[in-house]
Amino acid sequence: MLRRRALFTVEGRRYFSSCLSRCYSVSSDSGSDVSHKYSSTLRLPKTSFPNRSSSELISSKLLPQCTDDVYYGNLNNTDRELFILHDGPPYANGELHIGHALNKVLKDIINRFNLIDGKRVFYKPGWDCHGLPIELKALEALRKEQNTRVKILKSQLKKTTNEEERDNIEHEIKQVKRSKLTPSDIRTLARSFALATSEAQSKSFQELGVMGDFKNPYKTLDPSYVINQLYIFKQMMDNGLIRRQEKPVYWSCENATALAEGELEYNDSHNSTAIYLKFPVDTTDLKELSSLGNKVNLLIWTTTPWTIVANKAVSVNSKLDYTILKHQSEYLIVALDLASQVMSSKEGIEDTKIHLSGAQLLKTTYINSLTGGVKQPILDGDHVTNVAGTGLVHTAPGHGNDDYWVCLKNDIAPYSPVDSFGRYTPDVPESCKDLIGLHVLKEGAPKVVEKLTNLGAIFSIQKNYIHSYPYDWRSKKPIIIRSTPQWFINIDQIKERTLKTLQDVKFYPDKGFKRLETFIQRRQEWCISRQRSWGVPIPVIYEKDTGKEILNDEVIGAITKYIEGAGVDSWFDKNCDMSNFLPESMKADSEKYVRGNDTMDVWFDSGTSWHLIEDFLKHNGQDINSRNYLADVYLEGSDQHRGWFQSSLLTKMAICKDKEKTISPYRKIITHGFTLDEKGNKMSKSLGNTLKPQDVINGVKSKNIPALGVDGIRLWVAQSDYFTDVAIGPTILKHVAENLKKIRFTIKFILGNLEGFSMDKSVPYQDLQLLDQYALSKLYSLQQICKESYSEFNFSKVVRNLNHHMNVELSSVYFDLVKDRVYADAPDSASRRSVQTVLVAILQSYISILSPITPIIAQEAWNHAPRYVTNDTKSPFSKGWHELPQSYRRADLELEFSQLFELNSTIKLLMDQGSRVDKSIRNTLETAVYLNCEEGTPVWDLLQKHQSYLSDYFLTSQVFINQELPDFSVSYHYEDKIRLDCGTIDVHVVQSSLHKCPRCWKYEVRPDHELCHRCDKVVN
Repeated sequence: MLRRRALFTVEGRRYFSSCLSRCYSVSSDSGSDVSHKYSSTLRLPKTSFPNRSSSELISSKLLPQCTDDVYYGNLNNTDRELFILHDGPPYANGELHIGHALNKVLKDIINRFNLIDGKRVFYKPGWDCHGLPIELKALEALRKEQNTRVKILKSQLKKTTNEEERDNIEHEIKQVKRSKLTPSDIRTLARSFALATSEAQSKSFQELGVMGDFKNPYKTLDPSYVINQLYIFKQMMDNGLIRRQEKPVYWSCENATALAEGELEYNDSHNSTAIYLKFPVDTTDLKELSSLGNKVNLLIWTTTPWTIVANKAVSVNSKLDYTILKHQSEYLIVALDLASQVMSSKEGIEDTKIHLSGAQLLKTTYINSLTGGVKQPILDGDHVTNVAGTGLVHTAPGHGNDDYWVCLKNDIAPYSPVDSFGRYTPDVPESCKDLIGLHVLKEGAPKVVEKLTNLGAIFSIQKNYIHSYPYDWRSKKPIIIRSTPQWFINIDQIKERTLKTLQDVKFYPDKGFKRLETFIQRRQEWCISRQRSWGVPIPVIYEKDTGKEILNDEVIGAITKYIEGAGVDSWFDKNCDMSNFLPESMKADSEKYVRGNDTMDVWFDSGTSWHLIEDFLKHNGQDINSRNYLADVYLEGSDQHRGWFQSSLLTKMAICKDKEKTISPYRKIITHGFTLDEKGNKMSKSLGNTLKPQDVINGVKSKNIPALGVDGIRLWVAQSDYFTDVAIGPTILKHVAENLKKIRFTIKFILGNLEGFSMDKSVPYQDLQLLDQYALSKLYSLQQICKESYSEFNFSKVVRNLNHHMNVELSSVYFDLVKDRVYADAPDSASRRSVQTVLVAILQSYISILSPITPIIAQEAWNHAPRYVTNDTKSPFSKGWHELPQSYRRADLELEFSQLFELNSTIKLLMDQGSRVDKSIRNTLETAVYLNCEEGTPVWDLLQKHQSYLSDYFLTSQVFINQELPDFSVSYHYEDKIRLDCGTIDVHVVQSSLHKCPRCWKYEVRPDHELCHRCDKVVN
């Protein structure tokens, strides 16, 4: 079939589009003058809908129409079912990246679908405003200002010779360099930074077409939010879940603060020095060893030799068997199952075959040569296994969690001679004073290895041992485990109810359930205290003399009440009198107490944001107990299984009283992957492959990124399989741009062909032509699968099915086959109205399907659509999802057309032979098709039923059934046989004996330059 082009008349201009085929009455061949004579009698597409929208129109009109106007108008629909997607607050510490766009657009698509589906949507954007990264960004900005000031002062110093001026400048330089910030100063800087950043991010989110209550967002620094958080902390305390204890915690030496498990990421390429270390055993209490003399050693293996300074015990497993190995004149005790592994680590090791149990080893003691001659115990530990190492574990209760628990059972206190920056303190043993001030992960560890080597304590050493090790996810530096006094939530106490509540949550994808369940199962407690100034204070006071904490209802109540009135900064203001935070019974002795300096983990901040949803539900008269959950959906990146998903559930469960009904913070959890470039690499500044949302909206020539506009970046999000990692780059975005253009031209074609139509002129379904009924059947199927896919959050399936319908069912089939009727039939003819009736249904359905994904195009189409399409509503969201009757689904008709289209494929192949190979056919309309089949068969019935329309289906001028081929001389004749499910047909394509109609180009007239019967009737 030959390729044709369609002419659009849009606001007095002509536009050509290859996807909208045939042009009538405009030809370059002979007779064009006659053709032009009739061009004005054709009904060519005419619409004010533009080929593309200006950025000014989008920002000034279309965005407000489909965001604020839609969202705030929807809140008035109080009679509708409520839908709540709770926003996981992004961190207010920088510009948006493409991952932010992925996250927010996904949320917006969900909200918009539920809105157009008839629900009342509540969406309050939020920002996470506390924590170390914001504090550091604020301090970095201050340092830059200080450096700039120093440079200016030094420049002035060079220019002046006046001694007094020079002294003043030098004094100011010293003052700038020496200036130190108080906690209040830091908080002021951090707050300003967080507020400015959140405002900038808010603007960027709204430019993505995200709708929500951006006029009243929530921020974790809001006074009301902080007060609610303090009350939640108090409820946890009332439930006996809050405790302070000296315990090893994950510690960031770079930032001098404790970390939660959710703030770690593991580096599989970490390089350590691993050592086999000997601890001499006291053999006097164990007869099995006494005959071996005084050279019997416990052999331990460790990758953290710096912790040997804090060694307090060695752990064995009483259920394991151990053996004695001999190397030269020394004896080594190792687990029997690990003996061969140890023996392979060094030459000359023999097995003495002397065995003893772990329980027997508990009877004796050992000496740590590094720390002096003090005897230390051997303890029983379930954490000791026969999988790796030696089956004996060096135990430092101040630097390991398993170590802590096994020592706690044996009344051995944690010991951690390391400061907040990871340096050895003067608390080290007397024999290790030369370590004071050395960083344990830098120069400290090699120094310890050196000392152990000099003592002859090291059996063997591996200097470049590669293994997985936890890093601080912010500083990207390795962490240590360090014992300090910290505040904890007891997770064990609420774990059973938490896991039970989790059973009722639906996950997308399904594997998310197991991941979150595993994280919760592994947690025993949650360290919620941080040693920073910028955050919500842990509302505890301490006795000045003893350091004992005072945590009770009366104290927390007094603290919270004062902060509620004076503001949270008052807690950090050294000039604010201590008595302000005390209950009346303690005010007289206020000088005996001090405020705590710890702030809460930011995961506690964001994790308690569910209280906003709870408050909204109560304010709107919702019965939370019957609802069983707060938000319908939480959607975030897959890393939030260890973060926000977990902290939200734990904090909600922690405030429940025993036997009280548990209410989950969410009903469904959806996770998305991370953004990658087209080669599958992570986005990284060092690789130069990062993208900002505005790069995609406006385009970047240097990166070959096309300008997609708001709808383009949203379409990229929607077409992505976001349950896994999502790729983005020039090639992908080019395809998105092409797809967006097809959507716009499809809408343009429909709008352009509705001229002169109104709903009172619509054709009843039973009177529609069969092709039009078929089109409605396919449209119904599309609508159903798209709605189902939206409900399952499978947006790529929506886009995939829409693209198929648009490119195949519409562009390649329906639009191509009905253009002749729309352009050339009489304006008020039933045949033309039949098509227009279907075009209205397609437009309404397409706008419904597109509105959640591409709201700008949908709104613009709505603005240009006739009133009978919009029902005088301002937005497609106001009118709601356009539902087609189920009766439109016609499987019988779809089967018939599948047979006819299969027949058409054969006809097209014959025509292609003539047009492309033999060059004998100039245009398919100059052909006539003869079909021969057995009468009375199913295929005969099929052809008879559709006989009046077959020439339109096959884009030819005449179709004859069971008629003899013409006996006149023809310039070409192509034939074939096709076997359909309903029967066999002989197909013949020949040159038509008639002449071309100069108006519609069909070969249906005998005298040259005379109109065909149809066109003559329309024109005259």
